[in-house]
This record gives sequence, C-alpha cells and structure tokens, in this order.
Amino acid sequence: MIVLVERFNREEFELLLAYKEEWLQSNGKYRCPICGKECSKYGIKNHLKVAHFQYPNSTAGKPAWNKGLTKDTDERVALITDKVSDTLKGKPGHKISEETRAKISDSMKKAHAEGRAWNIGMSRWNNEPSYPEKFFMRVIDNEFTDKNYIREYRFLIYSLDFAWPHLKKCIEIDGEQHQRFIDYIERDKRKDTALVAAGWKILHICWKDFYNNPKKWINIAKCFIEEI
Repeated sequence: MIVLVERFNREEFELLLAYKEEWLQSNGKYRCPICGKECSKYGIKNHLKVAHFQYPNSTAGKPAWNKGLTKDTDERVALITDKVSDTLKGKPGHKISEETRAKISDSMKKAHAEGRAWNIGMSRWNNEPSYPEKFFMRVIDNEFTDKNYIREYRFLIYSLDFAWPHLKKCIEIDGEQHQRFIDYIERDKRKDTALVAAGWKILHICWKDFYNNPKKWINIAKCFIEEI
C-alpha cells in the first residue's frame, strides 16, 4: 500500500476529489490520478483515503498477527526471518574496499563542484533553496517577464519547485536521482498525473542538462511560461 502523507488531511482530500469526473475511463471505471489503479465510482473515494491519505481503516487498533511470536515458536515468522536475512547479505553494512571508497569520494567531490549534489543534505527539509534552485531563481529574475512565481508551492500532497499558480504551470528542476531511482521516478509520475488532472502543465528540467547547456534550457523555460 502506498502512503504519501503522515495523517489524513480532509481539505487536500476534498480538493483532489473535486476532479473525480476527469478520471472516468471509457470502461466506466475511475483511474486514480496518483497510482493509476482503476476503481468503481464509489470505490475511488475509499481507495484514495486508505491508499494515499492514510485514512483510518478497519484494521486500526487490531493487534499484529505476529505479536508475541518468534522464529523459534512460529514457522511463518522463521520463514520471513530467513528471507530477510538472505536479502540483507551483501547489502549496506558490508565492508567497502579502499578503491571503492576513493571512487565514491572523487564522484561526490565532482558532483559538489558541478552543483549536482543538491539533493544531499537538509536544504529540502529546512526550506533553504538548493544551488540549482538559487541559480534558477536568478535566471527568472534576469530573463523572465513573468516573475510571479512561488517556490516550493504546495499542491495537494506535493511540493512544486517553481509554480505560476495563475497560469497553472510549474517547472521542476530534477537532480540525477529523478532518472536513476525507481521511487523518485514513480513519485514524479504520480505527481504529474495529479497535476494534469487538475489542469496544470509541467516542465521537467534535468539539472545536469541545464548545467551543460544553460542557454538552451533558459529559452525552453521562458517559452514554456511566457508562450513565446
């Protein structure tokens, strides 16, 4: 089950649900704008509550099936324990060679020097703009006619890097993790689907591409916002 928020937020839930009729498919089912699951007209509401808004369900307050059981007293627990143990072998915690450590260190130094390590650290959590975000803010100030944007704009359960709410347009500056890791890729898909369902347009800019060819991407971003 995919859970995207820490507690049920009725205001955000009702805002998303207002676009329900736009999710109706030709087969009569409603496609979830976050995960793509198809549900009935009445099932879609319950699906969103339980799967994506952590709404309390019928299992709340019930003890876990394995409470009080150990691998020595229950065959199922023993089987799960063995599987977890096998999975963790060779995973984080194993010894890294000096050669590998050196390669990782060199890669990180290069990433920081090029401004590609923006997702490492606390900038996202303390609301401090990252290096790419600061760079793009200067681009907007110097190059854009429409400077009426909001950074880290709250949309439902998501945050948008640069949003022009009056235009229903946003620009996302993506680090390499957005192309490399499945959890980032899947979350971006859910976010984009929810935005499109609400009538928004999104422009994703890979920071590495922007860094290597800023003139090209500044022009693309300007055209996207100002429809030149």
